[in-house]
Amino acid sequence: MLEVGKLYSCSEYFLMLYPDKDTAAADLGAAVEGGVVRVAATTVAAYWSEVIGKPVSYCNPETPLLVLSVKEEYIQVLAGEQKGWIIYRDWLEIKEIR
Repeated sequence: MLEVGKLYSCSEYFLMLYPDKDTAAADLGAAVEGGVVRVAATTVAAYWSEVIGKPVSYCNPETPLLVLSVKEEYIQVLAGEQKGWIIYRDWLEIKEIR
């Protein structure tokens, strides 16, 4: 599990950044699996932002993630200049930056 205050990165996937934990928990369905974009990230983020009326964004692979809070598998992060919630899955291979 990720620890608050540490830096991590996910080198393989674009991660969805949800505006709050409840939106992350809804996990927005078919275009997104476990918070990982399976189609064009910009398209998915724009679509869900419009549908739910909240800003959904994404971060590129290798973007440093500063962990701000952990609530089960929902992790609040600062990714570059964006703050949001990701969904942690073991297979994402999110690694600590040292």
